[in-house]
Amino acid sequence: MRNKAVLVTACFFISAVFPVYAQSSFKNPVDSSTPQHIWLMPQLSDKDRQYLTGDWGGWRSRLAERGMTMKSTLVSDILSNPVGGKRKNRARYNQSLGLDLNFDLEKMSSLKGLQFHLSGVYRQGRNLSKDIGNQFTVSSIYGSQQIRLYGLYFDQSFVNGKFDFRIGRLAAGDDFASSSLYWYYVNNAIDGNPVSLPLNFPFSAYPTAVWGMRAKMKPMDRWQLMTGIYSGDGSVGRNEAHGMDFSLRLDRGILFLQEFRYLRNQQEGDAGLPGNYKLGLYYHTGKFDDLYKDANGNSYIVSGLPQNQAHGNYGLYIHLDQLVYREDTLEGAEIQGLLPFLVVTLAPDYNSKFPIFVDGGLLYRGLVPGRDEDVSMFGFAYGKWSNALESSQRDDRDTNSSGLDPQEYEAMFELSYKMQLRPWFFVQPDIQWIVNPGGRGDTEDALVTGTRIGFVF
Repeated sequence: MRNKAVLVTACFFISAVFPVYAQSSFKNPVDSSTPQHIWLMPQLSDKDRQYLTGDWGGWRSRLAERGMTMKSTLVSDILSNPVGGKRKNRARYNQSLGLDLNFDLEKMSSLKGLQFHLSGVYRQGRNLSKDIGNQFTVSSIYGSQQIRLYGLYFDQSFVNGKFDFRIGRLAAGDDFASSSLYWYYVNNAIDGNPVSLPLNFPFSAYPTAVWGMRAKMKPMDRWQLMTGIYSGDGSVGRNEAHGMDFSLRLDRGILFLQEFRYLRNQQEGDAGLPGNYKLGLYYHTGKFDDLYKDANGNSYIVSGLPQNQAHGNYGLYIHLDQLVYREDTLEGAEIQGLLPFLVVTLAPDYNSKFPIFVDGGLLYRGLVPGRDEDVSMFGFAYGKWSNALESSQRDDRDTNSSGLDPQEYEAMFELSYKMQLRPWFFVQPDIQWIVNPGGRGDTEDALVTGTRIGFVF
């Protein structure tokens, strides 16, 4: 096993210095509903080959003209922890194979603005975070290691895209607390959605979908509003169901989400640098255990009584990103430059595992001369365990002699470089530093090294 860890570490440094030539950028899964950052989007010519399998002798283009598009993506992580964790010098492999089918019903049957989407995923591999003992999973594509159904929904667009309505089997994380910037990271604390949300309450995120609906509207050029209603049943994503639990158990709670987004300098004629500012609010109607109190307001650990239950969980998230430096490029060339972002989530302390969570980072597109499609990135995440949970764990240690100190905080730092070798292929060397794994202070800080590889078929 030591040799495997050394090999993975060596592959990281070899791939970091290998000279490559890239054209494009992509991420698994591809979600057309998520606003893309124009400075990260590739500018492909008609001659660029966007898929590994090509145009299938012209059939792919003909199907697209008739309204059917298909995209399959494979992302693999090879990671090891040569330093730290509960068991060091372990190497783990994960992969996620996604399939997305979209049917443009306007092209197929003249139903203007209506589309139908179907998607699924197959995942396999092992979790390196089990060897490290940390909370923020080092590979974001680990989880639900099986074949499962994902998206199954209709999407209706009105008024030239200024209003969009979606209904069916959805995930709240497809649209809310989401950004294409997050997709560039490997650690699950950032990639996908801020990890505090699904840890605090049943917040559906890839690859788990639930019954739901969301409306997106753009009342003014610089403002976008989104409202979502989703099933709050946390059992829907269990592996035994393979994503096909179509039950609607409303007694387990309903999740309401509202997001406000300001688009800065993104209209035609704007001279300033673009930015995105978001505020999201959520409320879950289900029942949640108090992390410290029993029904009498005392420590449930000391009293031995059941935890007090209260209806509802709520909170907010803030996302800020702003391009701060843009390189001088030829007219019509892609935007290159530096973009920092910051995310904060806040929730009640008494029933939320992470009432305070912060993540953010820096991304630079085209940092290396001649590598205009590559993205260099630094990221961090910090999560503070609930004071109420800490108190319960302290009582458990002192009263029941558990021998475990309470959990306080965990932090993560990530340095990565995504090399776009082809429009359909990337290699991404990655380094992570895990601080205070598990939050108890009894596990050595861990170094994670490895590589992410991706294909679009």
